[in-house]
Amino acid sequence: MPNDEPLTPKTGLVVPQAPALSAAQQAVLAELYLPLMGPLAYSLYAALRSLQSSENELSNRRSHAELLGILNVDLPTVLAARRKLEATGLLRSYYQQDELGAMYIYQLQAPLLALQFFADDLLSVLLLDTVGELRYQQLAGDFAAQPIDLTAAKDVTANILDVFHVDSQKVTTPPLSVQKVRAQLAANEPAEEHSPVLSDDDFDWQLLGQILKQNYVDLKQVASSRQLIITESRVYGISEIEMAKLISEVASLTTGQFDENQLKLLIARRYERPAVSSQQVATEATVATTTTKDNKASAQLSTAEQQLVTYAKQTAPYDFLSALKQEKHGFVTSGENRLVHDLIGRGVLPNAVINMVIYYLLQNRELAALNRNLLETVANDWQQHGITTPEAALMHLKQRKQPKSTPTRRKNNRPTRKEIMPKWAQQQQQTESGKQPAQTGKQITAAQRKQLADRLAKLETNSEKED
Repeated sequence: MPNDEPLTPKTGLVVPQAPALSAAQQAVLAELYLPLMGPLAYSLYAALRSLQSSENELSNRRSHAELLGILNVDLPTVLAARRKLEATGLLRSYYQQDELGAMYIYQLQAPLLALQFFADDLLSVLLLDTVGELRYQQLAGDFAAQPIDLTAAKDVTANILDVFHVDSQKVTTPPLSVQKVRAQLAANEPAEEHSPVLSDDDFDWQLLGQILKQNYVDLKQVASSRQLIITESRVYGISEIEMAKLISEVASLTTGQFDENQLKLLIARRYERPAVSSQQVATEATVATTTTKDNKASAQLSTAEQQLVTYAKQTAPYDFLSALKQEKHGFVTSGENRLVHDLIGRGVLPNAVINMVIYYLLQNRELAALNRNLLETVANDWQQHGITTPEAALMHLKQRKQPKSTPTRRKNNRPTRKEIMPKWAQQQQQTESGKQPAQTGKQITAAQRKQLADRLAKLETNSEKED
């Protein structure tokens, strides 16, 4: 969320004490995080560490002017660097006002371990897009531990009870001081943030497991990589059998385990293919439309719209995006691919509806490329309106285009004016109609006809006298 709180050089800051980084964490920070956030954010992280307060008292605050002096940059530059630290999970910022004035509390976060970093979908994909595939593989190799073959060795490690004497009663019933420390540390431990869980009702995990078991793949690791597998399968439309083949290709023949980063690279190379032509799209959609059952929503759609709906249902988002960009004589950028990954990873919209979001932005809005703000705005709006099918998406767009009230028109295309009678006039008309019967449509009497003739004759006589 963008920061809207006021920030001036006089605004105070407090940096609570954070644990020192280990050598492994410093290496991850320099090799993996630095390419993502840039040198200025890296320097800001180090500067904030130098401003840590051991007392952790809010009254013992510094000013942002001191931070600007350390970095020798202006305030907007520091704010941009701070946002990169927050985005990569290295900093949490809090704003507060008290009797001493406004201040920010900056809680430094330790970088992830290398294994955790490469296991994170967003961070690993972002690093891949930033440094390229060759450098990405080099970094993965640098941080990959080279295990030693211990099959012929004997484990002679000593047990703790073999070396130290510990009272068994204190182990079963820990002393009060130990319990207090445990409770204190547990209270200060930050809550773990979980990634959104995708709905995988349509993915046959049992079939995938049976195939991988025959190929001697470690099924425990498959279960731990559930989020990655379902995300990639939804993005590229990979079936269970195809996914099993991909995992088997990167799995070790000896241990049965596989590298998630190698799986990502393999899928990216295998499925980021040139888009099919618009003629092929129309042909496939036409054939598929004949097998689609009509419903109330599709009955209100034109033939072209029904073809679009069918193709949106049967096509993976990346292929759908590629087809549209091909028709516009463009190409899918790495940023657009990442946007589609992120939207699918949230698990809020089905693939077919995501395709309609892409179609709306690139075709109806005539954008050259997907925009993150517009993509998230449209997706959020459709989720709030409960749109779960492409038919509903098209009907939603049509309803938004229609005016709220459409006046009736005559044959000459001029709107007919409907006179609205006031309430007091309606009451008066009702009263008069109750007293006198209506005479409309009846012939006048002979006496009335003679009276009219006499008046006309009198008018003609007066007119002749005036002449």
